[in-house]
Amino acid sequence: MKRPGKKETVMFRRHNPRWLVVGLLVLSYGLALTSAIQKSPTMDEQNHIARGAAYLGTGDPRLSVEHPPLVNVLSALPAHLLLDLRLPLDTVWWEAGEWYHFADLFLWEVNSNAEQIVFLARLPIIGLGLMLAALVFRWASARFGPWSGLLATVFCVLDPNVLAHERLSTTDVGGTFFVFLAAYVLWRAIRRPSPPRILVTGLALGLAFAAKLSALLFGPILALAVLLDGVAGGPGRARRLSGRVALVLVVTLLGLLVVWATYCFQVGPLEEGGPPVPAPPYVRGIRAVLNFAANGRPGYLLGQIRTGGWWYYFPVAFAVKTPLATLIALLPATWLALRRLQRDDLFLLLPPVAYFLVSMTSSLNIGYRHLLPILPFLAVHISRLATPSSRFPLPASCFLLPAPRIACYLSVVLVVALAFSTLSIYPHFLAYFNPIGGGPENGWRILVDSNIDWGQDLKGLRAWMERKGIERVRLSWFGSARPEAYGIVYDLLPGVPHGFSLWESPPFNRQQPEPGIYVISVTNLVGVIFPDHDIFAWFRVRLPDDRIGYSLFVYRVSAQ
Repeated sequence: MKRPGKKETVMFRRHNPRWLVVGLLVLSYGLALTSAIQKSPTMDEQNHIARGAAYLGTGDPRLSVEHPPLVNVLSALPAHLLLDLRLPLDTVWWEAGEWYHFADLFLWEVNSNAEQIVFLARLPIIGLGLMLAALVFRWASARFGPWSGLLATVFCVLDPNVLAHERLSTTDVGGTFFVFLAAYVLWRAIRRPSPPRILVTGLALGLAFAAKLSALLFGPILALAVLLDGVAGGPGRARRLSGRVALVLVVTLLGLLVVWATYCFQVGPLEEGGPPVPAPPYVRGIRAVLNFAANGRPGYLLGQIRTGGWWYYFPVAFAVKTPLATLIALLPATWLALRRLQRDDLFLLLPPVAYFLVSMTSSLNIGYRHLLPILPFLAVHISRLATPSSRFPLPASCFLLPAPRIACYLSVVLVVALAFSTLSIYPHFLAYFNPIGGGPENGWRILVDSNIDWGQDLKGLRAWMERKGIERVRLSWFGSARPEAYGIVYDLLPGVPHGFSLWESPPFNRQQPEPGIYVISVTNLVGVIFPDHDIFAWFRVRLPDDRIGYSLFVYRVSAQ
């Protein structure tokens, strides 16, 4: 095939796409912010905010178990600085380090401005999402050129799954950013090693470990990439490999030191009377997460409920919740990569592939959000489509176009498709399902929990009640926010966590519910959390009369 000439190559370099990237970042900020203010706090947000606020207010990390404090502290910082926050420190929940009840009191009782607190706590996460997109541009530009950087940025900022979690005060996007940062600076340190770069790499790795416990999986994965890169480097393998082993050890020690610093170099026993260890809440968190991963918790997939999980949970989740444009783009991008694999691809392809394979062994099957760390790597991988040398197996004459332009036009088509699918679901990004999954209307038949229903639509319910002139509903929702805070008048049905005890004797006739307006979230509808999964079986086999944000189904039950 004909190689691209100078004129065709100049086509890719004529303009600097940085200003377009700035525009994309502004668009991402606007989409995240305006959709965030339309959504009520999700199930876990109050817990993350309270952990950060408690650590900032007391310096005591006792609540930072299962989730390290870094992202929580960043998230709570604006509210801590701008608002007069009160902490329920005189309660048994604080003494026992019981974070759920502490968080519930913190957000909904001892403070009277929950809306402000949540809004301010979401802003730093949006900032981390923008930094993630900027870093994606930087890495893709360094590998494949500025236009590839632009394409990678598009696939990052317009991914509905990134947008869904970028506007929530949780650790998912924060953990994703710091993992990606660690991989990027490690790649740079390997290519041009120097003491400052090694120091920065250790710092970045420590920040990743201090952002989310699942980031610990990337430690051995990145170490493997470093060692394989040393083996593949040509003559002098033994000397180079010994140097890489030393680098891995130094960077790991620096990273663990950073983690310890986030706990203010705390030392204490894991259990009363036990030997002292550094950062005991962190170690207890690792133990708890390993227990969760081994034993799991009730999960839902394709109409089935299981505690042990499925090896194919994340493959299915990836297939139905990843935008179709991204899935299609991965095919030619992977073909191009496999044609001529380079050492740099170790740091770009090994982390997402290895992490995905490890995820398939986990029994903790509760959400696509656990796959977020692979998305920036995939965005950079896809960006190779925009390189002037991109060539495809089909003869260029089939299109009467040179190969680089085929790649260019394919990229444009995929970008338009991605933009359309993402903007069409605004502001309900959390409920995104691609056409393979039947779209957001049918996604609940495949996945629930944080994939579609995380308690985010109480504001939508209030607006719906006002619009329809409805004064009272019978409500079952999957979330920790309090409906009365949004002016919703309701009768409590079995729900999670509110109303969980009602499953034993539901306040309605399960065979023929009493007349009224029932609003049931889809996670509760399928009964995944309840010991009796068929509490709402009567409703589940019927089409809802209305839907609110794809997560709440409305049923109007009339007298027989």
